[in-house]
Amino acid sequence: MTAWIDEDDMHLFNRMRERFFPRVRTFASAHVTLFHHLPGPRRDWVLGQLREVVGGFDHGALDPRSGLAEVHTTGVFRMGRGTAYRLEREFLVDLRAALRERFAEQLRPQDAAPWRNPHVTVMNKVDPARAASLTRHLAARYEHCRLRVLGVQAWRYDYGPWSLLEEIRFPHESSAKGV
Repeated sequence: MTAWIDEDDMHLFNRMRERFFPRVRTFASAHVTLFHHLPGPRRDWVLGQLREVVGGFDHGALDPRSGLAEVHTTGVFRMGRGTAYRLEREFLVDLRAALRERFAEQLRPQDAAPWRNPHVTVMNKVDPARAASLTRHLAARYEHCRLRVLGVQAWRYDYGPWSLLEEIRFPHESSAKGV
């Protein structure tokens, strides 16, 4: 499951991912992972739970008219064998916590742990020296970016490219009117 980010806001990260991510491991565009694994055999139940939690998610960062929340990049960091852009924590951490609570019994250890570091990965699974070099390069040229979060996306991993199952929007005025 990923945060559903406005496509225009992800353009820069997708270009970097295409340039720096190992091609043999590029199965998805740039994204903000919320959970790595939810129980596939219970897909309809999972999607129903997502609709309920996301559709009722209330947070001060959400604009009630548009149903959008803005998060901003806060810098570039190295993550072992990769490089990523760090994101503001509060909104994404609160969203993930609400979902984590709902799925607590079904989560694997990686997803059950509290989330410390929301990010967009632009390179991963490379030699640590190469990751460090890219981190230094991007950090020296860092420019603040805004990302508009619309909701969540549920994906199915097909041992290669991912398949989008559903996009679930946050509540907003036009959804209440049936638009």
